[in-house]
Amino acid sequence: MKKNHITRDSIIVGLALFSTMFGAGNLIFPPQIGLADGTQWGWGALGIVLTGVILPVLAFWGVNNVGTDVKCLMGHVHPKFYDIYYLFGCILVGTGSTLPRNGATTHEMGVLAIFPNVPSWVTMIVFFALVFFFGCDKGKVVDKLGKYLTPLLLILLAIVLVKGVISPIGTPQDTGISKPLPSAMLTGYLTGDLTVGLMCANIFIGGILDKGHTNPLERKRSGLIVGLTSIVALGIIYIILTYIGACGGDYYDLSVPQTTLLSGLVGRVLGGFGKVCMGLAVSLACLTTAIGIGSTGASVINEVSKGRISYKLWMGIACVVGAVFGSFGIQNIINYVTPIFLIMYPICIVLTVLGLVDKWIPNDGVYKFGVAVAGIVSVGDAILAVAPNLDGLRKVMYMIPLAEQGFSWLIPTVIAMVIGGIVYRGKPRYNYGETAVATEEAAK
Repeated sequence: MKKNHITRDSIIVGLALFSTMFGAGNLIFPPQIGLADGTQWGWGALGIVLTGVILPVLAFWGVNNVGTDVKCLMGHVHPKFYDIYYLFGCILVGTGSTLPRNGATTHEMGVLAIFPNVPSWVTMIVFFALVFFFGCDKGKVVDKLGKYLTPLLLILLAIVLVKGVISPIGTPQDTGISKPLPSAMLTGYLTGDLTVGLMCANIFIGGILDKGHTNPLERKRSGLIVGLTSIVALGIIYIILTYIGACGGDYYDLSVPQTTLLSGLVGRVLGGFGKVCMGLAVSLACLTTAIGIGSTGASVINEVSKGRISYKLWMGIACVVGAVFGSFGIQNIINYVTPIFLIMYPICIVLTVLGLVDKWIPNDGVYKFGVAVAGIVSVGDAILAVAPNLDGLRKVMYMIPLAEQGFSWLIPTVIAMVIGGIVYRGKPRYNYGETAVATEEAAK
């Protein structure tokens, strides 16, 4: 591949990354934040852009900065950490939550907006048949997403978003919210996109390499363009959706279900035609995300099982599970996955930051201690999310700085990283390349 094609190639991969991250939560959460924040909707938009757009792309950049595989990053915690974390993520989050949530969202906000009498089981069968069709060819996933599905998605979204800005349905009202920024940042956790940035990084780095950009400097340059493409596309959509939600204060209150809010706002912006456009956009957004997540999960399961479970077999299993769980409904799936994200997100943030500054990290103790403490402290937040009446645990957690803002893990993690760097001082760092070579030679 000629070097003068790097920008074009990178934009294609960047659109694929955008479409994988842009799913159910990216549509339903921003309007809800805007409605809650009212005149302070700008702070809400900034919050969800930070954790729902920039942070996931930073995760991708962190992996790309360290090497061509997320193992290069996670191996600094422990050589087996990748296997454990990815199995946990792919089974519980990917297969058990993200895939079903996208199927449920497609039905509730996409199909029913156009065909109100279609039963959910029909939607599940058609949706996951398409996921399997587009995702079963591992080598062409990125091109299928970036060249075909994503441009169509952007066109449909643009129709709704431009009209929502040109002809707003109302004026943002003062809601009296006191902490719009941290609240929106925590809501950004629920999109799950940070886990996508880490877990799906291999797919998009592979897309860069497959287009011939294998030189490390060229790979990193391409990765920068990939990330910026995704940030621009996602950021614009988030900001406008948040603004549209803020303009809906005259018509809705915070008790309205998230899916009802979005479909109602779009109906007021463009009438029945808008509902059709948004229905198609929702369906495409969920489809592209499900394809990316399903492909990543199938790749990981195939690798961890050492080929005993084939890529296509797991894609099939994931699609069947997604179709069954998708019938539970969006809100039930969100309730189920919230505590899982509260544990996984701080770990992902630590890995992201350390991956970006990896060349300045003195030893692996920084990774080991940081990830361990972030995970342990976050378990407390996850328990409180499930059982908020545990006053004893709440008192203990609120003794930690920033706990009331939802970031109890931050200060202890920074302290732990410093201690880890001291404890492991002088010890050699993990090298994925050397480990891979040694493993290959032992196998031979």
